[in-house]
Amino acid sequence: MSTCARCGHELGVGRFCTNCGHPIGQPVPESEVLPRLDDASYAASSADPARAGLPSWLIAVVGAVLALVLVVVLVIWLGGDDDEPSGASSGPATSAPSEPGGTGPAPRPANVAATTRIEAPEPAPATTDLDGSLVGYAAEQMVDGVPQTTWRTGGDASGSTILFTLRRPTSLTRVGLVNGYAKQVPNGATLVDWYPLNRRITSVEWVFDDGTTVGQDLREVRRMQGVRIDAVTTRTVQLRILGVTDPGAGPLGRDYTAISEVMLSGTRA
Repeated sequence: MSTCARCGHELGVGRFCTNCGHPIGQPVPESEVLPRLDDASYAASSADPARAGLPSWLIAVVGAVLALVLVVVLVIWLGGDDDEPSGASSGPATSAPSEPGGTGPAPRPANVAATTRIEAPEPAPATTDLDGSLVGYAAEQMVDGVPQTTWRTGGDASGSTILFTLRRPTSLTRVGLVNGYAKQVPNGATLVDWYPLNRRITSVEWVFDDGTTVGQDLREVRRMQGVRIDAVTTRTVQLRILGVTDPGAGPLGRDYTAISEVMLSGTRA
């Protein structure tokens, strides 16, 4: 038997008709016999979803989904505003702070002390430290970025002025100093701290080109002590030493006033 007894479809391999599922070789009740179609009619009926037994609501849903997909594709393809730059945002615009005149982002304040010319009281003579190294005390060591080096001068430097001349007018917003000799040196099995063994500065005044004067009281701590100031444009900075401590105590005490570092922070005017 080469065709199904129930639907007349050509039989393949297996025990059941691949078209209607009727068991091969089994009798078919008259009520279940299906009309037999030729090959052309069968192909046409298979291509028709309604005749293939698909529900009408499913056909409608599939059609709606396909239509929606087509609309989305068209919107993506045709949409967009050619006048808007690529990467533009619809949110509120933000921008970095700019310099006067709108030439770009405002520069960050930087310590400009290292580029200054310094006039200071005469430094103390060079000495040999406890570790055998020769140590000098030139004024430039206040701005070398190394707290372990220092400018120091003999005795009580109260009333002295140190003058810093900048390369160009600068808008300063912060100044400060390390107010003593912030160095520790090995001495055998111990470590000697030169900070309390020299005089420490307790108060100063900062004076700028326009006469602006800012006072600063200092603590006895071996680190940079800064003070914020209202922006002032200046070419020179005077550091007036108002008060210092007594000389260092004990056999290693020294009668020198020292400054290890000075900070002049601002931006080019």
